[in-house]
Amino acid sequence: MTNSELPDSKQGRVDWVIRAPDNTEMRRRYDVWAEQYDKDVGSVEDYSAPGELARAATQHVDPSALIIDAGAGTGLLGAAMKQQGFQNLIALDYSEKMLAVARGKGLYQKLLQCDLSQPTDLEAASADALVTCGTTTQVPCASLREYVRLVRPGGKILFAAVQGTWEDCGYAEIYKSLEEAGKISLLERGEPFQMMPTTEPDFICEIWVMAVHEGVSVPG
Repeated sequence: MTNSELPDSKQGRVDWVIRAPDNTEMRRRYDVWAEQYDKDVGSVEDYSAPGELARAATQHVDPSALIIDAGAGTGLLGAAMKQQGFQNLIALDYSEKMLAVARGKGLYQKLLQCDLSQPTDLEAASADALVTCGTTTQVPCASLREYVRLVRPGGKILFAAVQGTWEDCGYAEIYKSLEEAGKISLLERGEPFQMMPTTEPDFICEIWVMAVHEGVSVPG
């Protein structure tokens, strides 16, 4: 695993990673990209979604809340959340190399390398909220069940979701089962915006805010 695999251009590197053929290969490519990642998409001009999601969180989540950043990567969303006054953050990601970069920034109280489509080591209902940015094309849709397990009843889940991926990547079906079980409901769907203007201008994103409820047991 060497940086020599990385394409020469920023556009090429973004395409190479996000269009990996499967999740195992995507994880490996994120590990390769980790040290270059912030240089490629670390600015608001390159990646607007973290800032948009953090601003939306101020309208729905208390500043003192314990918040999980799912698919945290190098901590771009964590940094945006800190700028908005959120201090109690936990990072989850499947790339240890990306988390190593995030760890060096001192943004998170805890960082955990894990597969979000499987149960994590965190206790059920242990967080007040969960935020996840641009992961609907990156993280298996089964992660939605784990997100609901991790957030206490009355808490919130905020997605920065690429348009179309909710259905195309299987989230819609799982969401429907959770909604029918009384576990989750949609509170707000934000206005669409360009998520990665300089590299993926066709990626249009929306901020979705969901409430977690007591409900019945989460369907498998």
